Amino acid sequence: MKVTQVKKSKNELEIEVSGANETLLGPLLNRTLADPQVDYASYYMRHIVLDDPRFYVRTKKGTPKAALDRAMESIIADIHAIQDKLAK
Repeated sequence: MKVTQVKKSKNELEIEVSGANETLLGPLLNRTLADPQVDYASYYMRHIVLDDPRFYVRTKKGTPKAALDRAMESIIADIHAIQDKLAK
């Protein structure tokens, strides 16, 4: 999976994520929006076959990258919790 930075400022970040779909972007969006430091987040796919999706986040406080990192860590923690319960 390739991630390309499209736009970056102090409190905004837009990235293009090649090979991603709603399976990845949906949970990432939900966790990002749940962060109290995030003002706005969204993703969009222009053409589902021809274009790579873009993910956008704007923060009230802190950096957008930190907000994305927190969202990803939360998703990974949930996956590990599921794995642990299945292993029993």
